[in-house]
Parts: sequence; C-alpha cells; structure tokens
Amino acid sequence: MGGNTLGRVLCVTTWGESHGEAMGCVMDGFPAGLKIDFKAVRSELDRDVPYPMLTRRVEENRMQFLSGVYKGETLGTPISIVIRNANVESDRYRLIAYTPRPGHADLAYRLKYGHWDWRGGSRASGRTWAPLIPAGALAKQLVALVGVTVTTRILVLGGIEIAPSGPNSLKNVINQLAKESQETGDATGGLVELTIDGLPAGLGSPWFWRFQADVGHAILSVPGIKSFEVGAGLAAADLRASEFNDELTWTKDGRVTSRTNRAGGVLGGITYGAPFVVRFAVKPTPSILVPQRTVDVIKGTEVAMVTEGRFDANFTPRCQVVAESLAALVTGDHMMLSGFLPRDSLVPYEDRMRYTRIDEVAE
Repeated sequence: MGGNTLGRVLCVTTWGESHGEAMGCVMDGFPAGLKIDFKAVRSELDRDVPYPMLTRRVEENRMQFLSGVYKGETLGTPISIVIRNANVESDRYRLIAYTPRPGHADLAYRLKYGHWDWRGGSRASGRTWAPLIPAGALAKQLVALVGVTVTTRILVLGGIEIAPSGPNSLKNVINQLAKESQETGDATGGLVELTIDGLPAGLGSPWFWRFQADVGHAILSVPGIKSFEVGAGLAAADLRASEFNDELTWTKDGRVTSRTNRAGGVLGGITYGAPFVVRFAVKPTPSILVPQRTVDVIKGTEVAMVTEGRFDANFTPRCQVVAESLAALVTGDHMMLSGFLPRDSLVPYEDRMRYTRIDEVAE
C-alpha cells in the first residue's frame, strides 16, 4: 500500500491502523534547532475531539516522541511520533466483516487488496490521521518563525449556516445536531474555511507543484473531505472577468497587493502575498444507526444492515485540526523549497561554531 508520504523536502510518512496497537508518523527533513512548545503540541492533539458530545469514541491519545528530539529541540534527524490506541472495541465490527458498509471504503479495499481489515475501518479510518496532528503542530511552530499562521472556521454545519452568536452559534448548533443524532441515529456534514496568513510571495511553481494544488492534494486525502475550492471557488463560474479579477494597488510599505482576494492568494500557482483562502466540504459520517441496503459477500445475497461500532454525529470539527496540520506541513515544505526557511538547521551558522553551545544544552 503506497502513498503514505507527503512532501518533497519536509516529508511525513504515516503508519498504523485504527484498531491496531498504535499509529504514528515519521517526519524527515525537519530542520534542527526548533525549540518545541510541547504544551502547544498537546493542545493541538486535544482538538482531535473538540466536542465530545459529537462522538462515541474518545481516545486518551497517548503520544510519545521516539526520535529526532533531544532536550526539547529538534535534531535535524527523523522525528518519530507514536500514539497508542487504548479505547478499542473491535468485536462489534466482527458482525459486519462480510457486509461492506455503504459510504465506507470496505468494498474498495477488498477489491484492491483482496482483503479487508474489518476492525474499525483499519487504515481507511479517520482515526489513523491523529498522528498528523502533532506533526502539523511542529510545522505550525516552524512556519510561525516567519510570521505564517494557519486557521480554520466552520461556515456550515448540518446544513445550518453558523453565526457569531444566537441560535445559530457554533455551540448551539453542535448541541442541536448531537441531540438530533441521538434521536434519529443519522449524521451530518459541514463546510470549513481555511486561511493561511503571512505567506511570502513566491511559493509554488507554475505546473505540478502549484501551491494550491499541493494543499488541495493533502486536504482532499483526508477521509470524508469531498470538495476543495480556492478563493471565490465555484462562484467564479457565474462571474465575468471584470467581476472576478482582483485589481491591484500599493500598500503603505511600498508592496503591490490586491484590492480583493477572489483568487484566494494564488496566481499561476504561485503565492503573491495575499492571504491564502480555501473551503472544503466534509461529508456526513457514513456510520449510522439507520438501516441501509448492502450485500453479504459470502452468501451472495442482499441484506439490510445497521452499522455496528461508535461513530460521530458530525466529524467536521475533527477535520479542522487535521486540515490545518496538513496545510502547515505543505506550507513548511514549500517554504523550505523556496528558501524562506533553512533546510538543515535554524541555528545561525556563527552559533554552530560556538562549540560551548553543545555543553550549555547538554549540561
């Protein structure tokens, strides 16, 4: 099973299954000399389940750095991160081992590999993306050194447009959807906006290394994310060029910038200093307690089934932190490719020649 690595200079390779002993990732190409804020990493990982009322599986997420870090600093060597699985209930999935679940990858995996690890969706489960969160947290800290930030906000949840306050505030809508899911056994999806601020001009390339294409490739790889649009996105199809084009002007510090941002911060696949803005849609959780029609691959019959196991009433909030992590990793990779961040070490060359620095750190 290939395709588990993201990036060209700053690379991250993931491994593990949803109900296996553990999951993890290896970051290669991360520069030496970053003093890690471990509290911030833990805080990011806690966002894996930001709203417990929306999910029936809450993991402790026991995280451990196995390599690449010494006395709180990155070494420039591969960083290995492992997260242990603890709250696992595999037996209930045994009942559906031969009935592929609608909306899941069960059938596709069986057709491609000749088998299917039925324990909680195995490698296809969104759970396996948890190790990317601490990896992305490190990438966020890396790009923050040059003033780059990655944020998201939910625009629509369960078909309801989110408002800053009132009945349609995020908190109220989440409580409403959680209650409805308990009553109906059904699930919902949502729409998220992601913004990268502080990007320098010049990231990306005109063809297959376009910045928005690489971010889109990463985010569309997340299970359940079904669409991706940049800037005005689909609305561009209904606009004339005179309405869509972003006119240019000067900033107070003498830089050229755009008056609007319908292009989403990229032109010709290359950033030009405006905020990079995208939106992505998250499908409803496919595991539901509503009867659905499928097939029994052993008996050769059609059957009605109710999905066993624990599922999220809406996993859109959980996709937020994963999408941010991936966007930060792609951004870090592009910034290293383009020379905005060093490839080997963040320690100034002069300080590397101060051999006493080693003693100061090692004590």
